[in-house]
Amino acid sequence: MANPEAAKGDSGGDGGAAALISDTVRDHVRAVVGGLLVGLPLLWTQEMWRNGETMHPLKLLVLLAASFAIVVGFNAVSGFRRDRSWFELLLDSLQGLGISMFIAAIVLYVLGRIEPELGIATVVGRIALLAIAVSFGTALASTLLSDEEGGGREAAGPVGELFVAAGGALYFALNIAPTDEVRSVGSEADTPLVLVAIAVSLVVGFATLLTISRAKGSRSWFGDGPLDGPVGETIAAYAIALLVSYVLLWSFDLVEGLGFRALVGHVVMLGVVATFGAAAARILVGDGSDAGAEAAA
Repeated sequence: MANPEAAKGDSGGDGGAAALISDTVRDHVRAVVGGLLVGLPLLWTQEMWRNGETMHPLKLLVLLAASFAIVVGFNAVSGFRRDRSWFELLLDSLQGLGISMFIAAIVLYVLGRIEPELGIATVVGRIALLAIAVSFGTALASTLLSDEEGGGREAAGPVGELFVAAGGALYFALNIAPTDEVRSVGSEADTPLVLVAIAVSLVVGFATLLTISRAKGSRSWFGDGPLDGPVGETIAAYAIALLVSYVLLWSFDLVEGLGFRALVGHVVMLGVVATFGAAAARILVGDGSDAGAEAAA
């Protein structure tokens, strides 16, 4: 995960190796700190412990696969090393996921939430589910904690920005999805309230993207492609937020037995939180990377 370019300035092989080791240790420390910063609240959540024990393995695998894809996208946009191939990118992402599982296992052990008598399925389920939140923090680590690499980040691009939005949506909604309040709010939401929630979500998403677009110097609401410009990005990001919301509700067994109206209410109301998360992630990563690219130019 360390940048090999850092070692080029050293005249001796020993100095280059020492610099490489130092960069590797620094990047791993960033990953651990970022993972704890983002994931620690969920590591203390009883609903997550319980769902890690009871979630169907297939649903857990779907969540892990989705989170890994998002982490790959995050690392492609703002990861620890820009000068890497796709193979190296996948290796870095796997390494980040491994670090996340290690962090989750250590914290759960310290809290007394994993013990041998619980059984391997319960232990693995809790670690895997909670590693999802931690992995989002490790992916953010280089963006939030790096003090010298920010000026060299490239613009994320439309697809990269959608990965960023998906990551923020997943993390924010994951904090809410397993709670009883989701059932209450989703079931009680009538049609006018659902429409208001949709409007609020779209306004928040559009305002965020319009602000970022203005910061980049763009004055157009529409771009050349469907994902260019704040209007197209808003629609795409909201669709991703709704998809993330549905996948989480499905994973936590909250869609079984729901009628169409109730299902829409659950997805749209959780989508409000997911949209806020997508907007926050875009501000943290998308705007920062664009600014960094402009500064580097």
